[in-house]
Amino acid sequence: MAHYRLCDIMAVSKTGVKRLFLLDYGTVACDLGWIMPNPSRVSERGTSKPVQWVEGPVSGALIEHRDGVILVDTGSHPEAEKVWPKDAWEYFPMTRFTAENLLENQLKLAGYKPEDIHFVVFTHLHLDHAGQAYKLRDYKPLFIMHEDELKHALYMIWLGKIGAYLPQDLEALKSANIFTFADSYLELLPGIELYRFGGHTPGSIVMKVTTDTGNTYILAGDFIHSPLELELETKGWLLGNYEEFLRGIKILKLWLKRLNTRLITCHDPDIWNKYPKAPKHLE
Repeated sequence: MAHYRLCDIMAVSKTGVKRLFLLDYGTVACDLGWIMPNPSRVSERGTSKPVQWVEGPVSGALIEHRDGVILVDTGSHPEAEKVWPKDAWEYFPMTRFTAENLLENQLKLAGYKPEDIHFVVFTHLHLDHAGQAYKLRDYKPLFIMHEDELKHALYMIWLGKIGAYLPQDLEALKSANIFTFADSYLELLPGIELYRFGGHTPGSIVMKVTTDTGNTYILAGDFIHSPLELELETKGWLLGNYEEFLRGIKILKLWLKRLNTRLITCHDPDIWNKYPKAPKHLE
């Protein structure tokens, strides 16, 4: 029988994930109803209920892996107020976006340039997640998304129901180096797992990142916009499919019972109090 030293076993168990940087793409605001339902009760009938607005970050991630550099989402277009449809800006205005929030400057904080990126994973293709992808196209990274997401985005644009999918964002991906997966699971690299959860959009992806140190970070994208959705198991007007949403919520709660597992929500209003942003990192 072969005998293994403890150090050999630990070396085998390493995933190749070295560091995880969280990127700050600015701040977006919206009516709370998009995130958390707040219907009127019969006792409130005839009264005026004030609208509650909330702000949250637009965040992404960069993952250092021994086999490549992975970017997760690209944030909003730098000139969002100009290029977004009027209704999109009226409902979801960017309340903070400076030169610091440009993709190239966020990468620089992590010690990288756009040409250093090997993979770009889109949790979904909404305008606040695919808005700066055009800056990467010429460097030919592999753009990764779920097949259902790309089909749905193109279908909505074809019908003229643009909503949160922008033709110019999708045009930047046309004839680019694209990889779509149709199954519910894809291991991109060791320690980098992609799951189609749906719920918010048909192809919404949740990513599980397990580092060399044994920590697991769940990047939820917009499957949940706020940790409150996880707690109450409900979602506002941004809900696409409740059956998928509830199933995914139960899976997240199961995963979070495991040791050294933490949830990172893209628009969590408290994210920068919970986690450091680039140039600091998680391991």
